[in-house]
Amino acid sequence: MTTSPTRVQPPKLLRLLEIASTRRDMERRFQRAFGRLPDLSHPRTFNERMLHRLVYDRDPLFTVFSDKIAAKDYIARRVGPGYNVPLLGKWSTPRQIDWAALPERFVLKPSGDSGRFVLVRGPAERNPDHLRAIAWSWLKTRRAGRRHAEWGYRGVPRQLLAEPLLVGPDGGTPPEINVLTFGGKAKLIRRFTGRKTLPERRDAWFDATGRQVEIGVVSIASVRMELPESLRLELIEVAEALSDGLDHLRVDFYLTGDGLRVGELTPYSWGGMAHWRSPDLDEKMGRLWAGENDYAIFDDFRDPDPAGVPPADTATWLKTWEQLINAGDYASARQLFATDVVAFGSLAETMNGLDALEQQQWRKIWGSNREFAFEAPAMVSASDGASTVALRWHSKGMTEDGGWYERRGRCTLVLERRGRGLVCTHSHFSMDPGIPPRRSE
Repeated sequence: MTTSPTRVQPPKLLRLLEIASTRRDMERRFQRAFGRLPDLSHPRTFNERMLHRLVYDRDPLFTVFSDKIAAKDYIARRVGPGYNVPLLGKWSTPRQIDWAALPERFVLKPSGDSGRFVLVRGPAERNPDHLRAIAWSWLKTRRAGRRHAEWGYRGVPRQLLAEPLLVGPDGGTPPEINVLTFGGKAKLIRRFTGRKTLPERRDAWFDATGRQVEIGVVSIASVRMELPESLRLELIEVAEALSDGLDHLRVDFYLTGDGLRVGELTPYSWGGMAHWRSPDLDEKMGRLWAGENDYAIFDDFRDPDPAGVPPADTATWLKTWEQLINAGDYASARQLFATDVVAFGSLAETMNGLDALEQQQWRKIWGSNREFAFEAPAMVSASDGASTVALRWHSKGMTEDGGWYERRGRCTLVLERRGRGLVCTHSHFSMDPGIPPRRSE
């Protein structure tokens, strides 16, 4: 008696199907963000090379780097345990956590996801029921690898971990420093001030020699900073030891009162969607990835305009903002708005504060928008302290299949004089009646 063999889909075929699906998704995301298709067959720019990694590269080390617990073992083997952020505990479920055994100040994180954490800075934030609910939501949520095709996250065990809340040299939040390595060599150092997502966040980029260079992404303004020689040398030594044998890795450090600590090893910087301040930076960063060692390709850092004053009249303000929308310059656009702005829009009923407006409206619309322009105001009401403007606008919007359609709408802006310039304290944008097309005509 013979039995028919079970038909199993060949692993190679499954892999080919995954490649095709991931590539299609990445190309669509990139086209929506930048208005063109990336060249993944012959990648040249930094973003194209990162997308190529997302689609094709299955280096097992990416899973180690994506696992915050396994990464600590890797760091300890390569550079010694002293560079690790201490591990207070790891658990499979929130039920296992002994909250009384944790210090007064700590950070709770999922081991296999990016950007999720809870800071416990004292008794007021130490609510076990609330923390357990957040931790359960992490374990049940679709993880980063599925959301953004970051394959390394997919094999990470679902665990929780706690680390002590780090303190900087001045007793406050520790500064962050990223080192971008290519071919196992540290080539760029990025230093931050200010906390993530806050308006005062700033950065500074240095080449491996310590020269501050004109590099930046649109979401953060750059300022002049110092990079002490001893710090530069230590950053390079540790980052190169951790990235040896890899074509690219970003090593994320904290500068604490007790010295440098490695926060994360990041193989998927910006997910291939970095919005550089100028398109040529994407190409130059790609040259570093390809082996370029001549830092002269980057200009010396230029100090920003020290005045930093928003336009003083309504017409100039509108023209400036129009230009910033078309340039996708979020950092400069923020200078035209009050931090306590209240906004209404099509994507969110109410946005309280500048961070909410940028994340919930600007970043979801500007990347698939071009040729934005205001039309002649229908009404302007002005006084010494403020102006209210009601006007129409038009632009071209991207359809799901990569075509373009005419977008038209109206808006109301309240511009208030603060200091020597005007800042927007309220904005309300809406499309004309009717649903915009999802596909090209």
